[in-house]
Amino acid sequence: MQRAEVLHRYAEPLTLLLLGAVCYVFFFHGLSSIGLTGPDEPRYSAVAREMYETGDFITPRLWGEPWFEKPVLMYWGAALGFALFGVGEFGARFPSAMGATVMVFAVYFLCRRLWGKAPALWSSLILASSVGCFAFARAASMDMLLTVCLTLALLAFLAGSDAEGVERRRWFIAFYVFLGLGVLAKGPVAIGLPALALGGRLIVRRRFSEWKTWHPEYAWIALAVAAPWYLAVTWANGFQFVRVFVLEHNLARFATTVYGHERPFYFYIPAIMMLTFPWTFMVLPALRRKLDDKEQVLAWWTIVPLVFFSLSGSKLPGYILPAVPSLVLLVSREFTQGTSRTFKIATFIEAGLMLFIGVAFGFFGNMLRVDAHVDGFVIFGVTCALGGFLAFIALWLRPSALGGFNLAVMALAVLATVNFVLPRFELTETMRPWTGPLARLVDEKATVFLYRPSRWMEYGMQYYRFNKIRGVYSPDELLAVLDAEPRPFFVSSDKELGALGDVPGIEIRVIESVGAQSAFWVWKSSDAPVE
Repeated sequence: MQRAEVLHRYAEPLTLLLLGAVCYVFFFHGLSSIGLTGPDEPRYSAVAREMYETGDFITPRLWGEPWFEKPVLMYWGAALGFALFGVGEFGARFPSAMGATVMVFAVYFLCRRLWGKAPALWSSLILASSVGCFAFARAASMDMLLTVCLTLALLAFLAGSDAEGVERRRWFIAFYVFLGLGVLAKGPVAIGLPALALGGRLIVRRRFSEWKTWHPEYAWIALAVAAPWYLAVTWANGFQFVRVFVLEHNLARFATTVYGHERPFYFYIPAIMMLTFPWTFMVLPALRRKLDDKEQVLAWWTIVPLVFFSLSGSKLPGYILPAVPSLVLLVSREFTQGTSRTFKIATFIEAGLMLFIGVAFGFFGNMLRVDAHVDGFVIFGVTCALGGFLAFIALWLRPSALGGFNLAVMALAVLATVNFVLPRFELTETMRPWTGPLARLVDEKATVFLYRPSRWMEYGMQYYRFNKIRGVYSPDELLAVLDAEPRPFFVSSDKELGALGDVPGIEIRVIESVGAQSAFWVWKSSDAPVE
């Protein structure tokens, strides 16, 4: 058998093996190497843990109380993760990582059907290595599951539009199934965004009757997928669910800034650049070609979330994550083309951005209030080397060389971050390091007080202490605690601990420090000291 025949025979298995390895590196490697971070991961994980332990898979509860901020799909997925891998960070993040893996393989198989093997492989590799994709795949949140559902719906729509007869009908049935799952992932936005994208395209192109070819007689399937849980949770909890979920956390969150996250109108321009990095600037050569019908769908699928959420009162980067896969599909075909002037420009821009990152984070991290936990000269040296190699690619190599370079660099960056950088963040960005010291210092049933905690500290300690905590937010409240409990046990940041020195009439004994936080006993000066 000739070498060419051998390569052809094993090309598909090797391709799938490559995609599996890429998904492992970007989504699964060291998935539990850092504790639950921010305010959201601990809350969502706590809700999923309570659902798993109580067996009530209808009503989400946070510390025993109904909690209706988000729908149920992520909690179900995390409960499955807990059943498979035990209750912990890996299980909580499992639905996001597994969902991202399914999305990457679906992109490969469906794009191979639509555009051929090379564009399909590039699409899946670029998607997996985009910052937004692998960052949210490693987080216990709803954004990745919504993105997975909408991307699968998009792929089914494109495949159905390219098919006829029974096959077309099956693809559109799948389209409506994935929309229904999206509603379970994050609510009515899973219907609204596709409706605006596809409807806007029809209006602009004046094809007002084309929607009739999308088998709308099966649209009820989306309702059939999502409605059972919504009906069940409403039946169990009454109007409270409608008020909290629909009125407060959908309508009010969009129309106002009552939940914070106020950002300028242009916030999503730098956000989409960050989420699609390092492939962002390949949009430039992609825009030089005339878009066919399928690519126009991709363009609308990308633009609508950016515009829609730019009008929202609350803005977070994860809101536009569903725009990343469609944008990736638009730019991926450029990596099968020859070099061009716009390709060179895009690559030089990426090189310049590397130098900017090196200078900004290498020498001005403190001014920007960003602690990368890496020496500034190391950051500057690495980014200069990367910028220099990018300039070499722009001058003498093809787009496929840029693709291979970006993929290799991002894979190495993820491996280095997981193995060497995240352990440093473990001491400053999560409350997991306190589980060991607190097990030694206080009874598991005792209340641990937090003095003026940040939201991530409070929710993180709630998760790891099973809600056996209480926040104290002022000196007067502290004195009231001392009246009720003479020798309470506190944890606070070192900054807030220093401020306690100005509170008259109290004594403090620090007994443990973790990162920039300390544990201490507090008592009134008139009382005997703690032994």
